[in-house]
Amino acid sequence: MEGQIELLDYLDSLEKKGFDILDYIPTGQRNAVTRSELCRRTGLNDRVMRVAIHKARRKIPILDMQDGKGYFIPDMNVESDRRTLKCHVQQEESRLKNIGWALREERRTLRNCGIDWRSYDEQQTERETG
Repeated sequence: MEGQIELLDYLDSLEKKGFDILDYIPTGQRNAVTRSELCRRTGLNDRVMRVAIHKARRKIPILDMQDGKGYFIPDMNVESDRRTLKCHVQQEESRLKNIGWALREERRTLRNCGIDWRSYDEQQTERETG
């Protein structure tokens, strides 16, 4: 995934220059901002923005309730934001379990066919890069 590595290098270079996406994501659900607005404010394109948000989520919860209002950091001083974060964690835990069960069967099928899913597939890489 050469393009992905270059994108991560680009984000790392932004961080070294002092850019932090967390400076642009508001606190509190009532202040949520759309990704397109974040792109406009930062000058980053949508793909770079998605990766920046993904990386920032390793540091602090950033929610998007899929309601069109956008991204926000829950304000833990506001009861409704605390409830929203709790519900979001419960939802994602359930999703994680469901994905785990599906992956279990997929891994078993590969193992039954003598395929190690953890090995790097050079043919797949060639198909992806053309």
